[in-house]
Formats: sequence, structure tokens, C-alpha cells
Amino acid sequence: MTSAPWEYLTEFYDRLEAEMVKAALEAEGIPLILSQEAAGSLYPVTFGELARIEAFVSAENLERARAWLAEYERGREQE
Repeated sequence: MTSAPWEYLTEFYDRLEAEMVKAALEAEGIPLILSQEAAGSLYPVTFGELARIEAFVSAENLERARAWLAEYERGREQE
């Protein structure tokens, strides 16, 4: 990993999507940390604050991750 500070990238409300984005970014060489309230990870919560999953990347990868995420979101809009 890196010793650079972690920066907020985005949030998800779907664990599967969050894990897919994490895998895709890590395949591009961009480590990603997912963070969720403990209760939200223990129980199948799909709405509200407990369902929120925050994604963080290192400061040095923030711009690359934002560019990748923008492309990903454009692709989702076209579906």
C-alpha cells in the first residue's frame, strides 16, 4: 500500500457495486478502501445511512480514480 493520506472518492449504497468498482480500480493499480458503519455491514441494509459505503483512495491516485469513476458513470448512464 501507500503511506499517502486517504481521500474521499465517492459513496455507494450497493455492496456488490462497491466491490466491483474496488476490483476494477485495483486492476488499474489504484488501491481503494471501502468503509461502512458496522451495523450496515452486519445486517442486509439497503437504504439510509447504514447502507452507505464510502470509498477512499490515496491522495496520489485521486485524480486517476476520479477520471475512471467519471467514465464508469457515463457508461452506466448509457445503459
